[in-house]
Amino acid sequence: MNLLAKLSAKKQDELIDEIIEKWNEILSDIDVTKLEAAQNLIEEAAFMQVTLSELKNKIKREGATYVMKNGKQNMRVEHPAQKSYNTMINRYTTACNHLIALLPKDEKVVVTDKDGDDFDDF
Repeated sequence: MNLLAKLSAKKQDELIDEIIEKWNEILSDIDVTKLEAAQNLIEEAAFMQVTLSELKNKIKREGATYVMKNGKQNMRVEHPAQKSYNTMINRYTTACNHLIALLPKDEKVVVTDKDGDDFDDF
């Protein structure tokens, strides 16, 4: 999803729905009640993913900084899109980590040595 033009609300909703479907597919092996409880987080993560893509494209077009005029002074400052991106990417990462944490943990394989004890089991 690397689009250079600003997305319409309809296109944003379509992309969000596609991402929600992917998350639901990824999380399909978890308990149904956990999946239902996670729906709001899935929706927010999908929204953030689409928004981050738009912010990234704006930063690519306009740069991470811009020159701000204050009277006779010119100052180079962080672009508002860059600031929003930096804040949102952290929240998006946290949301994704919470969703991934819902996945079943790999079960530990217990290997017994020839004497039958679990000495070599790590």
